Amino acid sequence: MRKSYFTGRAQRLAAAALAVAILAGCTTAGQRSNKYAVTEVNPAKGIVVGTVFERAVFTPHGAFFYLKAFDDERIMLESGGGGRKPAITNQPPKVPKGVGSTFALQLPPGKYQVTGWALDYGRRIKVSEGYRQPIEFEVIAGQVTYLGRFDASRFLEVASIHDNYAEDAPILKMKHPILESAEIVNRSIRVQGWWLPDPTGKEILERMGRGQTCDQC
Repeated sequence: MRKSYFTGRAQRLAAAALAVAILAGCTTAGQRSNKYAVTEVNPAKGIVVGTVFERAVFTPHGAFFYLKAFDDERIMLESGGGGRKPAITNQPPKVPKGVGSTFALQLPPGKYQVTGWALDYGRRIKVSEGYRQPIEFEVIAGQVTYLGRFDASRFLEVASIHDNYAEDAPILKMKHPILESAEIVNRSIRVQGWWLPDPTGKEILERMGRGQTCDQC
């Protein structure tokens, strides 16, 4: 019997969470980010916001980024690809082409890390190793903090995290009305050249005579 699309997607999401948990040496898979959605502002907690974007020349199947709290709680962010209704859709002439989602997470104050990212290839999930240095951010009680655009390229198999505040802030306030009057503090993470294992992008750039030069490298 043929499995439904939704069943297949649920299995792939579970695989993505489990893969990162195994790489991190933990048997507990990551929580979906909607567990931490802001339904009512709690001044004892902090809110972190941003966007997750999947650059895709053809079909976006889904990109994921993984966060870890100081108490080892794990959170999975999704781009909204793979047939869902994304919050952000870039079509030519707007570049880069692709889709994305927003996130607004209400979390206990403290130190957190971005530990990995992955791409969904339908029958498999390709997961990154850790970045060459820890990627840390802080959740501050009573503050709304913008972390940046978590940006994954399917074509090159490379990711970056960068400041896209001017474009993202209006989208975040539209998609999360509870934050409409809130001050969003820009503390963008800066990460470049976070490659997947054996990335196709390095070979493509070499053939083009560009070494490892790209806006995400």
